[in-house]
Amino acid sequence: GPPGTGKRQEDTKEKGKLYKPQSRIELPSEKNSAEKAQEYARLLGERMKPERPGKKKEKEKKKSNLELFKEELKMIQEEREERHKYKGAIRSSSEIDPEILKSSSLSLSDEKGSFDSGDPNTTNIYLGNINPKITEQQLMEVFGKYGPLASIKIMWPRSDEEKSRGRNCGFVAFMNRKDGDRAMKALNGKEVLGYEMKLGWGKGVPIPPFPIYIPPTLLSLTQPPPPSGLPFNAQPHPKDRNKVPRMRPNEPYPVNPEDADKVDKVTCEYRFSAGACVPLRVHT
Repeated sequence: GPPGTGKRQEDTKEKGKLYKPQSRIELPSEKNSAEKAQEYARLLGERMKPERPGKKKEKEKKKSNLELFKEELKMIQEEREERHKYKGAIRSSSEIDPEILKSSSLSLSDEKGSFDSGDPNTTNIYLGNINPKITEQQLMEVFGKYGPLASIKIMWPRSDEEKSRGRNCGFVAFMNRKDGDRAMKALNGKEVLGYEMKLGWGKGVPIPPFPIYIPPTLLSLTQPPPPSGLPFNAQPHPKDRNKVPRMRPNEPYPVNPEDADKVDKVTCEYRFSAGACVPLRVHT
């Protein structure tokens, strides 16, 4: 027969195994220390490389105003808790000099609210050590003598510990700083209902369009003058006030009919400046 047609034996040793190609290029088993150092320096340089200005991060999303507001509230709450923690530590310590504690910014007085003594334009005054029985109306009368008030608030105690202190605090805001300065100089350290008030400037508050309280003396100056019976409710000079006849309410006639001629004369003097003199009544 033809050559090569005999039986050939097949090699079955590798049959059924997964074929794994092997590279003929010999790779180094591990890098030396110099190469590792260079690669680490390159990766570190890429991480620390600043981004080009104006390039926006695609993955970073812009925070909404609500999220920013929540973060701000969270920071304020954390700062408040930190202050309370320090105050609690000072209360529990008996080795601190009382004079140092009094001058410290962490004073243990029942100070509540926001303080900013560095604001030259604030009109808000902090009231410390006030009688727990005093009302906001009474404080209006005490501080309202020095000018119109923008707001007033007493920080009423809520817990039993606050009630046991036997004193309250609050805030009074004026419509302008000058009135607040005068009230500060006159009332700081003054006793009101048996309690010596301690005043200090607080953080500024919004000023309303109209005051909540105006002292009666100032309020009288803002009221319109009483009816004079003269055109445009003109007010006579104080020395001539007795010469003007008394007029009937909402009528151009005098109370005393005999004063009609006098009314015509006075009215004519006022109307003469307008270039005409017309009597109020026709003489018969």
